[in-house]
Amino acid sequence: MALPKQERSRRTREKLIQAAAQLFEERGFEKTTSNDIAAAAGVSIGSFYAYFSDKRQLLLLLFEQRIAERLDAVFSNFTEDDLTGGDLRGCIERCIRRTFINKADSPGLTRLIYDLAPKDEAVGALCRRLMNDSVQNLERLLRQAAVIGLTQLADPQVTATAIVYAVEAVARKCVFEDELPESEWQPYIACLTDMTYGFVFGVARTVASAPGPPMPASSQIKPT
Repeated sequence: MALPKQERSRRTREKLIQAAAQLFEERGFEKTTSNDIAAAAGVSIGSFYAYFSDKRQLLLLLFEQRIAERLDAVFSNFTEDDLTGGDLRGCIERCIRRTFINKADSPGLTRLIYDLAPKDEAVGALCRRLMNDSVQNLERLLRQAAVIGLTQLADPQVTATAIVYAVEAVARKCVFEDELPESEWQPYIACLTDMTYGFVFGVARTVASAPGPPMPASSQIKPT
């Protein structure tokens, strides 16, 4: 939907969006009505329908917004400029940690999206878009790393897909299935970081005939 032109109308619309986000987070989708959202925003139900056709449209808009916010939050930690910055492992770890944090932010709304995705085609399509955009962002970084000689991956697209879906699965398990507090995420984040860094930039290569530079000694896993 096009943004309203008048400042007052934009403020009203934003109040409805924020009210919906809070109510969906606290009550879920089924127990929240359009009337509830209008009341929480301090506007009439007529004003609600002036901006949105129903509460589902509001949910989809919230998810659209979060796709952009979460992608930026993850990949702002690792850009093409960081490839030559000397702290590749640190950049990877920050990206992975941000993925965990994204899930812990507004967990009720995130869980709602997970629950609706298999049943609602539009929600499912947005979930696929988030994953596809994440893969494309990572693939772009991997291809640039290959151009400047940091890695010799056989297939950056396959590698990006495997990494993104692995991080997503582990983060989802830790935050939603096991409900671990943030203080207990680190072993999983460190493991995902070591696997990603070791595979992409380490000694073991997917192209055996063209070995790349070894990992720095400080990043190699030492036997205990």
